[in-house]
Amino acid sequence: MFRKLIPSEELDQYIYNYGINETIIEKELREYNSKNFSKTSHIQIGPDSSEILKILIKIGNVKNILELGTYLGYSTLGMALALPANGKITTIDKDEKTTGVAKTFWSKAKVDDKIKLILGDVIKEINQLNEKFDMIFLDIGASKYIACYEKCKSLLTENGFLVIDNVLWRGKVVNENKSDDKLNKIKEFNQHVKNDNYFEISLISIGDGMMLCKKKITK
Repeated sequence: MFRKLIPSEELDQYIYNYGINETIIEKELREYNSKNFSKTSHIQIGPDSSEILKILIKIGNVKNILELGTYLGYSTLGMALALPANGKITTIDKDEKTTGVAKTFWSKAKVDDKIKLILGDVIKEINQLNEKFDMIFLDIGASKYIACYEKCKSLLTENGFLVIDNVLWRGKVVNENKSDDKLNKIKEFNQHVKNDNYFEISLISIGDGMMLCKKKITK
């Protein structure tokens, strides 16, 4: 058996105090989401997941990011803050209301010049892209995961990597509830990636579960 920490509010607070470098504007956006979008606030990644993305950007010397699924732009904001001055993010989402909020906070944080927002269907839009990305963050509806994953292979630079959110689906991936379509889509996706054997993968239990994918090096 793996050794696991027992989650608690006190531990979460400790991690926040010592391991999270959330800016004032990031915190403001996160709290705005909880207050004004309470029914969908769970869609947004937490500050712990955001910190992982920031570290990956800096370790990987990432300059060009593609984000699939913007929502209120909290993850976009964090990644933009982590990018160098010449870095950029292309983020795709079809919801004008939520991305409208996102643009307000990006502007407030003075990172809007690093962000290109494309409004439209993710599948349609990524098939029209003709550039390569150092990092792709996939955080959309589970039904589109496999199609996006396959397309992302051709959109990554040679040393690029893919990060997928929600792969543990609140821990329900170990359940056998066949009537839960979203859960089944996540499980199907995880199995697809495992069988595909295209990437080196690491599945980590942070937030709602993140999968890190790095193209295998052929010897």
